[in-house]
Amino acid sequence: MEKRPLSLTIIAWLLIVLAVLGLIGVVTMRSNPAMMKTMDQMHTSIMFQQVWGVIGCIVSLLVAYGIFKAQPWSRVLYVVWGVIGLIVGFYTSPMKSYLVFSLVILVVVSIFLFSSRANEYFSARGFMVKREG
Repeated sequence: MEKRPLSLTIIAWLLIVLAVLGLIGVVTMRSNPAMMKTMDQMHTSIMFQQVWGVIGCIVSLLVAYGIFKAQPWSRVLYVVWGVIGLIVGFYTSPMKSYLVFSLVILVVVSIFLFSSRANEYFSARGFMVKREG
């Protein structure tokens, strides 16, 4: 196995930090008046948003773990979950403009996850979920 590229290390740690911050946000959601006002504008219940947030944090932590362990399924999971998140966000978010920012982040991170150096690190090409050989 080749040494992990710095870009993948940064992405994995960023996912961990954002997952922890997301969990804090989910736990404190009901005590934040500004957040409750935003939640009232959404087309789903607060419970759905909390469950969705926890699932998203768990997926982010799984992706980070997979990146650290050079598991090719982690980058496929990142892209699939990102697309699902954008679709759900399109239907639930009152602020559609934020989805453009999310799409840009998804594309940029995916470029790093599927670069030639990442392919060598993961020992896989494209959307392979298992290593070659």
